[in-house]
Amino acid sequence: MTVALIRQLSGDESLLQQRAAIMAYAEQRQLTLEKEMIEFERAGRPLKERKKFQDFLHSLQEGDQLVVAEIGVLGETVEEGIVVINCMLTHGITLHLVSPGLVVERQTGLATILPVLMRLDEQRQTREKDHRVGRPKGRRSASKFDVYLPQIMSGLKADKSVSALARELGVSRSSLKDYIESRRLKEILDDSWLEEAKKTHQMAEAEKPVMACTLKQD
Repeated sequence: MTVALIRQLSGDESLLQQRAAIMAYAEQRQLTLEKEMIEFERAGRPLKERKKFQDFLHSLQEGDQLVVAEIGVLGETVEEGIVVINCMLTHGITLHLVSPGLVVERQTGLATILPVLMRLDEQRQTREKDHRVGRPKGRRSASKFDVYLPQIMSGLKADKSVSALARELGVSRSSLKDYIESRRLKEILDDSWLEEAKKTHQMAEAEKPVMACTLKQD
């Protein structure tokens, strides 16, 4: 079953825009949308409080496809995005992100999905700037290193040192080190969440698993 999920992000108009984008995407990809779910939880509400969304996600079955207009529909932070996508991949559910036109499935590499997840922090920054003047305290801004993210992740996965990566990219070692630490890239890589999702699915491939992963974060 192919399901569209729409979430109220910035007013009622946002719902219509998301629906139009999803319908255009489905037509282009020749997907038949069989169900639509609308979540009226505004941006800013943590994942653990979105009970309707949790119930919906747990209702999906292996082989289902979920289509959303953007990554912000799934969660508010990089960590929430990882939790939700990991849960989906573990149970064989394919995710379609209309923007940027990305299909996330078991074989999708971390270097491909991580730049999209990073948008969650950028979106939160934008929302906070609507209420505060200047850069929100404690939030990360866009970095010149963002364009190198796939190469950085590939290098870290290959156990390359920060010095070696800096030489390859032609950038300052200290600045690159700060970027890696501020984005917690090694921590995310060490979690190997996509690989664990694939492994978990392979171990349970003979069964039709019931969605049992927890979406609540401490």
